[in-house]
Amino acid sequence: MQDILTELVALTAQGKRGALASLVDSSGSVPMSERAKILIREDGGFSGTIGGGCLEAEILNIGREVIKTGCSQNMEYTMTEKQAGENGLNCGGTVRIYTEPIDGQEDGDLFASVIDAKIQRRKCVLVTVISSEVTLGQGKNRILHYSDGQRLGQFSFEGFEDRVSVLADQVIESEKPTIVDVAGLDFTGLKSHKEGPKKNAELFFDPFVPPPLLYVFGGGHVGAQIGSLAKNAGFHVIIVDDRPLFASCERHPTVDECVAADVSDAFNRLQFDEQTYIVAATRGHQHDEEVVECAIRTSVKYIGMLGSERKKLIMWDLIQKRGGSRQRLDRVYAPIGFNIGADTPEEIAVSVVAELIEVRRGRT
Repeated sequence: MQDILTELVALTAQGKRGALASLVDSSGSVPMSERAKILIREDGGFSGTIGGGCLEAEILNIGREVIKTGCSQNMEYTMTEKQAGENGLNCGGTVRIYTEPIDGQEDGDLFASVIDAKIQRRKCVLVTVISSEVTLGQGKNRILHYSDGQRLGQFSFEGFEDRVSVLADQVIESEKPTIVDVAGLDFTGLKSHKEGPKKNAELFFDPFVPPPLLYVFGGGHVGAQIGSLAKNAGFHVIIVDDRPLFASCERHPTVDECVAADVSDAFNRLQFDEQTYIVAATRGHQHDEEVVECAIRTSVKYIGMLGSERKKLIMWDLIQKRGGSRQRLDRVYAPIGFNIGADTPEEIAVSVVAELIEVRRGRT
């Protein structure tokens, strides 16, 4: 999705038009991510995918029409079992696609802000009016709401600020795109709308949350496998090791960054927030102990340590004697990972990353 937004911003900077099609709702089994998007350009080219096959062909046609007319379109499409099977599924489903025109610097600036938010690790949600009882003016159907309350853009109606803030925060927390029906909106500020009963609108909340940040302390065999698999699962992965040879991009080509530093220096230098995960997989008990002792002083989401139950009990006792909080130690996942009988570094990585995903998705 990042590539699509980057191309969208570049498109508007060049003064060109396009259309952005987004999956906004689905039921049943459908052959695409719930975050599926496709950007259609004036020259007929496109980036991204909305599922392939007949559906995508139809969306490309709609996108060209949206570019020509400047009017958004909603489309529902039901996939037959045969069509779904061609995409590797056993049953069909229904999708709803919202296709909107992308035209002008205002659109580009708003989506550029989404990209910047990811870089700055700021949570935000794009709130778009996808249907309304009143025809809206261009550029007044979308806002970007940040988790700290800041907003960019504007709507063509009044009296919804408090409600949109509450709903936006809920969507950011769940990380799930959501459609909300909103009643009783005041559109009287529009020239096209006279005084009368308040109207309804349908809003699409599209969250953009930075990927969870995973620090793997230890660049050995197990740490390398955990880092590689976690990267594929959507984590921003940083390998930390005090040995430069084990904290190098040559050794860990798939992760985002490698940091050569001892534990205390790393905790002083690196960024930790509520979306941070820490894994202690160092070459020795003493280093793992130091990682845990430093980690429990932070507000990170997850702390995990490799090893046995006996190792954990001994370490916890030592950390407590030095003033470590027992309550915070009880939050540490140790021994780390699911008990699946893992033996090799690759198998251990599977058990660990599965646990990270469970925590990320709120299944614990």
